[in-house]
Amino acid sequence: MNQHPSLPALRRLLPWLGLLAAALLACGPFLSGGVWHGSDLGYHLRRIENIAMGLADRQFPVRIQSDWLLGNGYAVGVFYGDLLLYAPALLRLAGVPVTVAYDLYLFAVTLLTAWGGYYAARRLALPRAAAFGAAALYTLAAYRLCDVTDRAALGEYTALAFLPLAAAGFWRTLHPDAARLPGAALLVLGLSGVLQSHLLSFEMTVLCLCAAALVLARATFRRAALLRLTGAAGAFCLLNAGFLVPLLDYYLTGKFQINQPGGVEPIQQNGAALGQLLGVGYTLAAGQQQDLVADMALTPGPALLLGAALAAGAAVWQLVRRRAGMPAAACLGAVAAGAFCLALSSNLFPWDALYALGGTARRLVGSLQFPWRFLGPACLLLAGAVGAGLALLPGRGRAVLTAVLCLLAAVNAGAQLQQYTATAAPESYYRGTEEPFWPMSCGHYLPAENGPTDTAALLTAPVWADGIQLTAFDKQGTRVTVTAANTSDVDAWVRLPLLWYKGYAARDAATGEALALSCGENNTVTVTLAPGYSGSFTVSFREPWYWRAAEALSLLTVLAGAGWLAVRSGRRTGDDDGSR
Repeated sequence: MNQHPSLPALRRLLPWLGLLAAALLACGPFLSGGVWHGSDLGYHLRRIENIAMGLADRQFPVRIQSDWLLGNGYAVGVFYGDLLLYAPALLRLAGVPVTVAYDLYLFAVTLLTAWGGYYAARRLALPRAAAFGAAALYTLAAYRLCDVTDRAALGEYTALAFLPLAAAGFWRTLHPDAARLPGAALLVLGLSGVLQSHLLSFEMTVLCLCAAALVLARATFRRAALLRLTGAAGAFCLLNAGFLVPLLDYYLTGKFQINQPGGVEPIQQNGAALGQLLGVGYTLAAGQQQDLVADMALTPGPALLLGAALAAGAAVWQLVRRRAGMPAAACLGAVAAGAFCLALSSNLFPWDALYALGGTARRLVGSLQFPWRFLGPACLLLAGAVGAGLALLPGRGRAVLTAVLCLLAAVNAGAQLQQYTATAAPESYYRGTEEPFWPMSCGHYLPAENGPTDTAALLTAPVWADGIQLTAFDKQGTRVTVTAANTSDVDAWVRLPLLWYKGYAARDAATGEALALSCGENNTVTVTLAPGYSGSFTVSFREPWYWRAAEALSLLTVLAGAGWLAVRSGRRTGDDDGSR
């Protein structure tokens, strides 16, 4: 019998529809327009709200977010990638409640996780059913859902959406295929998404890719592969210059809590216990810091763990029978790498011994904070292993096992989400700045030019030295206008309710003349007025010229990349037409 012409198209469409269903399940509780409490929810809602406020005040990009720390401003936009948050911020400007904007963002990221994971798996040459299984299990992984729910770790769960693209891009950079999007471009796209979402996840991703490069040394250290990797690194730097230049400028030239000695502790005690990693209840995970990991799903989940075990068994069987040698070895390699990441996530790994080495090792280990962050890469590797294992099976067996594992993942995800909504407190806010949404900040990006910033002593109004007569004060975001006179015969200062960050400038309103500006007591912006000065002056944040140049470079790189891909796609289409 002849096959109906619509059947092939339907087969191609089914995985996408199935992954849409998985995405709807993964963020089902958030489709009602409300949110439930999560550890970092307020922090990220406040970021969205502050970006919207900055845009309304005609700032772009919003580097210093004004509505933090009693209005003293906070450099979240310099240290924490927020490019993707401009989408929900624009919804806020359109009058959409911040919780609804957050929910729409969450759904978009979840859909990207599912569809991007499927695309990445297909780029790794997995059959449709195997690619669907890998993407669905990754999307419904218990730890990823924990990021979405209990932790509300927006930056990390967004980075996890781009992780499969980075992994597939790295492999296809070493082993090019005939796809329209080259592997190096996919690698740049994936790494850029991780960087612009969560800096710590980016550092971990780079470490994992370096380890992979060493394991795959024969493929990595070839001239052609090294040239492609070098080109990808250059394109990545150009594309992300608008974020990297301000970040490195502050980090390398300024003093902030994030780059000062101290403040990090041995982290091994924060790791997950073996029982937790295997999905056993928290009551069996002895020796944990109760407040940090209580009731958190620090596990890939039963579907991924079972699937990876079955994949390993199938790979060993194939190797014993001397069939599918390379695919089976790749499957075992992914299982081993995933198991190693699980070990890194645990409280059994000797993190304290590494910390005790001091120096760079102490800084790197301390900055990780929680070893169970490695569960993100572990989930991706185990999902890849499951996909590779499914690819070793014949068509019918592959379809059946994929269905069984996806059903197990869906049931576990449903139970996890039901428990979350039953125990977490529902939140309903129109704006992202109402209490109790992080009124003070997490503290990492506080200036420390004159020692640590005392958040309990922050200003809410200007203070001034003897001899100053201050007659008017107005503050709009990070812009302050003051009318004052110095009636003394010596320099006198005015301290403003703004935290000191490079980029602030003071100018006389009438003449445009620059006034002396410095970091004063408790790291506040301080203006020095000369004897006899009388008039109005404005203090505002202005990006250094080289920040603007870096932003222009990133924009030009985007335009050049889009043009290059369009030309490449056109040529390929022409070649395809000519070959028929």
